[in-house]
Amino acid sequence: MRFTVFGGVSARVDGRVTEFGATRLGALLGVLLVGAGEVVTADELVERVLGDAPPARARAMMRTWLTRLRQTLPGLVERDGAGYVVRVDPLEVDLHLFRHLVRAGRTAEALALVTGEPLSTLDTPWAAQHRAGFAAELLAARLDHVDDRLARDEHAALVPELRALAEQRPLDERVAAQLIEALHGSGRTQEAVRHFEVVKARLADELGAEPSRPLAALHRRLRSASAPRQLPAPPKPFTGRAPELAQLDRAPTGVVVITGTGGVGKTSLAVHWAHRAADRFPDGQLFVNLHGFGPSGAAVSPGDALLRLLSALDVPRAKVPHDLAGQSELLRDALADKRVLMVLDNATDTDQVEPLLPRTPNAHVVITSRTAIKPAHAHSLPLGLLPPDDARELLASRIGHDRARAEPEAVDTVVRRCARLPLALAVAGARAATQPEFPLAALADELADLDAFADDDDVTADLRSVFSHSCKALSPAALRLFRLLGLVPGSDISLAGAASLAGLAVPETEALLAELARANLLDEPETGRFTCHDLLRDYAAELALDSERDEALHRLLDHLALTSVEAGVVFTPSRRRPATPEPATGVVVTRFHTHEEALTWLMSEHPALMAAMPHGTPAQTWLIGWSLADVLDRQAHYRDLLTSQQLALAALEQLDDTDGLGRTLINLGRGLARVGRLDEATAALERAFDVYEGDPAGQAGVLLNIAMLCPDDRIPQALEYTRRGLALFEECGDEYGQANALTGLAWGYGKIGEYGKAIEHAERVMVKWRAMGHVIGQAETWDNLGTAYLGLGEHEKAAEAFTRSAEHFRLGGDRPLEAAAYEELGDTHAAAGDAELAREAWQTSLRLHAEAGLPAERLRAKLQPERQ
Repeated sequence: MRFTVFGGVSARVDGRVTEFGATRLGALLGVLLVGAGEVVTADELVERVLGDAPPARARAMMRTWLTRLRQTLPGLVERDGAGYVVRVDPLEVDLHLFRHLVRAGRTAEALALVTGEPLSTLDTPWAAQHRAGFAAELLAARLDHVDDRLARDEHAALVPELRALAEQRPLDERVAAQLIEALHGSGRTQEAVRHFEVVKARLADELGAEPSRPLAALHRRLRSASAPRQLPAPPKPFTGRAPELAQLDRAPTGVVVITGTGGVGKTSLAVHWAHRAADRFPDGQLFVNLHGFGPSGAAVSPGDALLRLLSALDVPRAKVPHDLAGQSELLRDALADKRVLMVLDNATDTDQVEPLLPRTPNAHVVITSRTAIKPAHAHSLPLGLLPPDDARELLASRIGHDRARAEPEAVDTVVRRCARLPLALAVAGARAATQPEFPLAALADELADLDAFADDDDVTADLRSVFSHSCKALSPAALRLFRLLGLVPGSDISLAGAASLAGLAVPETEALLAELARANLLDEPETGRFTCHDLLRDYAAELALDSERDEALHRLLDHLALTSVEAGVVFTPSRRRPATPEPATGVVVTRFHTHEEALTWLMSEHPALMAAMPHGTPAQTWLIGWSLADVLDRQAHYRDLLTSQQLALAALEQLDDTDGLGRTLINLGRGLARVGRLDEATAALERAFDVYEGDPAGQAGVLLNIAMLCPDDRIPQALEYTRRGLALFEECGDEYGQANALTGLAWGYGKIGEYGKAIEHAERVMVKWRAMGHVIGQAETWDNLGTAYLGLGEHEKAAEAFTRSAEHFRLGGDRPLEAAAYEELGDTHAAAGDAELAREAWQTSLRLHAEAGLPAERLRAKLQPERQ
């Protein structure tokens, strides 16, 4: 026999199922099954089945139903003294089996039994109380099951479920802790920290309480885990430099500059010491390779370096100002009172590093450079050649100490021929290590015979000779790839990029890259990205054959241009794909399936794409510029946005591509506007309008972009541009363009107080957005309606509109605008005199601001009077 009380009462006896539905007979059986094995008195049955106010003939009715129940299920219900009991094994009833499985720790099986509320068709106070009690049991079981899944590392899969549960139970600290654990375990530690801050604020606001000790302890653990840990892996082996390490240990908190010739080991010293001293800087270790002596154009600008540092510190893009001084100030604010170590590697000059120096009491900066740069109040640490004993130890650690002890004279020769430079010793040692059967003396003789060692004081010649010697041991295909890597415009390259550069299949290229890495001619600082010391890069470029340069570089740029288009289309699906040429033979074009994949690729390749643009054909250059426009705008890389569009525009001047020229001028106008050059932005857009002569849709898009540039005191002009754009969209039948224009008109009329016209245009465009299924368009239109109704004093309609706007922004995944809609909803309730509803909406907005990492000072000011 099997009985259910979840989601309706049923009985399975001898293979036959009886569904009782919403009948009194089912209610009676359900009450008895809940108390399976226990005697229920007649009065209790009346109260539980019929409620607190039963009819006069309740007892007689109950006897009739009991008789019918016995007839339906013979032998199940028995009279026992003053009451009745069902004679079943409790584990044959789903409710009791659920409890048994929970007690046994089998929560997954228990939860699978729950198909609905117990006694869902019975509407009496007793049943309601029982359902409430079971809801608490069910929640506890769900949370126990979540703990089990967290223990099985199912963090990412749990995030959506726990986020929904946290919204239902915003003050439940166990749910909060589980969501924080799930976010942290799925690599979203900063989100986890922000959620703690949201919960902490909510507990203080609504309960006047602090987080519990377990939740606070979890937060402390996360703060440590979320601190940026950007140091490259420590160099292995690392030998010597004891005096310099002691100087670094003794240096006061501030700025230390390590200077020395290329290949002398400046980066190795800085990174080795940084790992050794990491415990002194619990709030994080930051690392930026400034590529000061890489290929032309590869040096990282102070602005880009600041954006990388601010991103590592989880500063929201929305808070990052456009100007360099403002970004420097923001970095200082972000590092105030934090004990942080910053390593700025391979700096060119003082101008490159000065804006990056926090100058805060607890932040320590280590800079490496080939030039004697002198930031204010910096401690200088010149780095010379390795002492002979340390140089011998470094070589021995690479080739094996037994081998080194067996041939001490050969070791001395190799050390001398490598000029005691760690880079040269590493390359020579890698060559020797790959040929353990080869006498070390033979290697020393080969090095001694190289003509380039004629001048023992020429360190650069020594390095190039060692490089030459190691290259002779490479396979022809690996040597060819090494030569071609010297042509790469940026500082590093992906596996697909290297395959395209060489015109080879990816697996074959991967094997060749591994061969170069074993020879210590190449590094893989992060999975799938390859780089080498700039001295090795310069040497590789010298080896490149004239016959292979142009085709190899063209293949690489084809890969970057065509793959960037694939990423750009997925990153912004609403943008029309530009026409692209067929890829050259041997070019790998990567495809993307999700917005996140496209974003990750674009930001990983961002420096390489920017470095490649000046070297591309006109078509390659403009396609890269098109692909970068949206992502650079959204990621606040405004200077690169402007530069990329200027390069794309120069390329298009050489092409017969009116559409590409128009698009690039629009993107250029956007970039100019972002850096405050509004007059130039307007001029670029006006030129785009002329370019699109004869193309109504193109001209209409330009007019809408010009309207967006208008400040608040020029809204009437913005409306005129938008009306002209609407007319052109109507002329060519562009429904999407018409919807955008109508939305702009509704917004503009609301801004200048013409609320009737705002409502008229909003209602008109809502029909279009709904027909297109465009969620964000509907969200913006509801927002415009809310603004208009609020302006007219129709608070109930405004509240409904802002509520609908927030719901649609949530469905569209736009958390910042959802937050803004809730703030407007709170303003509406406040205007209507409902302080409690206003506070509730503002608190929801505050939570969303915190989750999105947005500034919320204005919201806190609105909530402040309520807290007082």
